Amino acid sequence: MVSGADLEGLRQEALKLGAAAAVVVSPSELKIEARFAEMCRTPGCPSYGLAPGCPPHAPKPEVFKAGLAAYQAVLVFRLDVEAAGLQGEGRLEETRKSHQLAAQLERRAAVLGFSRLKAVAAGSCKELFCPQDPVCVVLEQGVDCRFPGQARASLSALGVDVRALFARLGWELTWKVPADQGEPVAMAALVGMVFVG
Repeated sequence: MVSGADLEGLRQEALKLGAAAAVVVSPSELKIEARFAEMCRTPGCPSYGLAPGCPPHAPKPEVFKAGLAAYQAVLVFRLDVEAAGLQGEGRLEETRKSHQLAAQLERRAAVLGFSRLKAVAAGSCKELFCPQDPVCVVLEQGVDCRFPGQARASLSALGVDVRALFARLGWELTWKVPADQGEPVAMAALVGMVFVG
């Protein structure tokens, strides 16, 4: 049985490791919709079909939704970044951090004694960790991932409605903060999750 104290410890660990916010929710609170995974195909994410954590290789949203019953809690964390940092090459560096933090928290959850773990994050692992490779070695050669300690499945691929979750939590996806001088700074949130059983 998942203990509240251990979940709080995991939440605090997320904050120590750099999350701007972290909260524990029930898996039943997540809204899963196939349309988000479909958006990877149409209008066409450049990573579609290129990674095991992206459609059509990732578990279909209906399969993922049915599997949520195996988990008792979900740690949801948020990274706050300047919106300008999500443009161009900066986007990859910032998004990579969400995968790395999700993987770190998954390992921490294992140390705390949680069984059945699954971490997911924003973006495609192929784009984030192997952009120089023409193909994913996991898909094309059937070998182990070269970045198992960092790469995680995409939230969008699994159909997680992040906007609905943020609304329920009172979090913003985008906002502005005052600047010392000049125009306010546009901010944006990246999200990751660790499912624990």
